[in-house]
Amino acid sequence: MQTFKKGEKIDKYVINSFVKKGAVAESYTVLGSDDMMYFMKVYDFGKIPHEQLFQGKEVYEIQLCKELNTDENQNVVRYVNNGEVKKSNTVYHYLVTEFYRGTLLLDAVRTDGRFDLEDAVQITLCVLSGLSFIHSRALIHNDIRPSNIMLQELDDGMLMPTIIDLGHISYMVKGRPTFVDEDLMPYFRAPETFRSVYTVKSDIFSTGALLYFLLFGKSPWEGMDLRVFEGDKQKIADALKKARKQDLVLETEDVQLPDYLKAILLKALAKKPDDRFASAADFAQALLEQVMPELAKRMEEEEAKPQAETQNNSGPTITFKKGSGNGFDNVTGRDELKEQLRKEVLFALQNPEKAKLYKLPVINGVLLYGPPGCGKSLVLNSFAEELGFNYTIIHGPEMGHIYQEGVLDNLQRMFDAAEIKAPFVICIDELEFLAPNPNGEGEENVTPQISALYGMMNECSKKGILVVATTNRPDLIDQSIMRIGCFDRVFFVPQPDFEARKDIFMDHLKDRPCEELDFDELAKMSDDFNAGDITEAVNEAAMTAAYNDVPISQKILVDVLKYKNPTYSTKTRIGFNKSLK
Repeated sequence: MQTFKKGEKIDKYVINSFVKKGAVAESYTVLGSDDMMYFMKVYDFGKIPHEQLFQGKEVYEIQLCKELNTDENQNVVRYVNNGEVKKSNTVYHYLVTEFYRGTLLLDAVRTDGRFDLEDAVQITLCVLSGLSFIHSRALIHNDIRPSNIMLQELDDGMLMPTIIDLGHISYMVKGRPTFVDEDLMPYFRAPETFRSVYTVKSDIFSTGALLYFLLFGKSPWEGMDLRVFEGDKQKIADALKKARKQDLVLETEDVQLPDYLKAILLKALAKKPDDRFASAADFAQALLEQVMPELAKRMEEEEAKPQAETQNNSGPTITFKKGSGNGFDNVTGRDELKEQLRKEVLFALQNPEKAKLYKLPVINGVLLYGPPGCGKSLVLNSFAEELGFNYTIIHGPEMGHIYQEGVLDNLQRMFDAAEIKAPFVICIDELEFLAPNPNGEGEENVTPQISALYGMMNECSKKGILVVATTNRPDLIDQSIMRIGCFDRVFFVPQPDFEARKDIFMDHLKDRPCEELDFDELAKMSDDFNAGDITEAVNEAAMTAAYNDVPISQKILVDVLKYKNPTYSTKTRIGFNKSLK
């Protein structure tokens, strides 16, 4: 029976649903104060042996999950928060991690059967990437198995695997483990772990078993139901030792593997640790070189590029972030635009299963356009946060245009990195600077440069990439990249509406000496004003008040607004209201 009920609060989190119960912990989905869904693991602190606590005070999983906290890796569950709560005189520790929507790899195989070679390798490479990150922190996972890998299917069919369970993570263990090992999955355990030896090489073995499971739909050497031994560790170990004396089945009527993949599996699943791959990176490299040589070559080139670029100091720095934050809550007003974006773009990306069921169209690119100062850049940043994917933001004036030396190379580098880190959003602010029309407005000019950019953007969703761009002047963009397949959705970003203007006034006046102000009146008087106009009006009012040594008053602000005209009135922005679809 679960300890916490739906709707019950644990600090700032509300229990949403019960997931599973273990020997010393229970798992739930919870809703945070930011209205985001998270995964929570609650530990009965009194049931955890002292030797399985970090310095006798903290659950090992919580402590080590915090040590792994970073934005640099996409294939390991991310730490969000932890704390302590008391209920009915029982102390509980809790761990909050990011919530992943998708299907457990175990369930995917049970439902749809084994994976083909390419997908199996792609999933294994992602798991090895996560393991490399874990091992780089001098930690061992100890429990790589199908039920600990979450697959998020994107709208184009791509799979994003994540290691979601760190229940057995530890420092290198030789002797009594710092975790309960009775619930480890026997067929995925390396032989030495039955002697309480857990190393990087035992993780390699488990990942080899995972790859075998993906290709054959069952565990290596799987021959009997080990539940008949009722948890007797010695009998289970003896049964597995006997089974593993037999040759590993590497070919069936349904599965014929190339010789090089058979050799890779045998090396990963070698009974002696010294005969296995030295590291997760070595295992991954062997897969890349043999199964996916083109991708291996590209990744080697990507690894070599940053050093050369740093030496030459060419191009702007491109940073990659994980989408998180307040999302569209940062954008006051503009409810119609936000609802359009949620319905026409975000929904399909955040609900890939429904998108597949209803055959919703794939979105490659989104263009936000409107006059300067209307908040396009804010919407762009908030869009990336709302979606939650990895993203980067580049600014056209800083990047330069595609006819300048090195710009296309920088863009190609960014698209290649985005593909590896997919699902990914490339945000381009002020696209008209990056891809200008060299021969006039509103025309197509098929130059080698624009063809190269078109090649990067066209149907980029197949690589797990979405491009979102802004522009003040869509007519100045080369029309060759304005086609369906590059930009499938175009949205007009209007001037700040009433609520947005009110919020801008409040934000600019909050830290200045002011009398009591009527922000509703100020918002009404500033119809057609953009953010820059309001900023300028507030600054003028502040200057007047400072000169007269008085607080900023309603009268001073009203007087400024009476004579000030908006930069872009309703009449001058008619051109921006024209549909580009």
